[in-house]
Amino acid sequence: MAEATPKAIKKAAAKPAKANAASAKPEAKKTAPKAAATPKKPTEKKPVAVASKAAVKKAPAKKPAKVVVSDEQRYRMIAEAAYYRAESRQFKSDPLRDWIEAERDIAVLLSERS
Repeated sequence: MAEATPKAIKKAAAKPAKANAASAKPEAKKTAPKAAATPKKPTEKKPVAVASKAAVKKAPAKKPAKVVVSDEQRYRMIAEAAYYRAESRQFKSDPLRDWIEAERDIAVLLSERS
């Protein structure tokens, strides 16, 4: 292997490497602004349509999607609600009464959603 002499090192440092020139990104071309550019015409503004208050009030409201609950899901919801009612009364209340009140609460809840 040949050793590099100090003169060869100086020459290599002075010359730009060809490999680096090939891999370098080309510089973006800078364009001078046109001196004799044509003046831009002012753009005409189109009138904006304004909706009347009456039209806005008459817009129909979107209805939420109807919730479909199976009988089994409804039964479980009632059972859970009845349990929490009985628990809040430390299980000293009538279980039938807790169930009926829970049925009523779930019916109201489901009627609000549909």
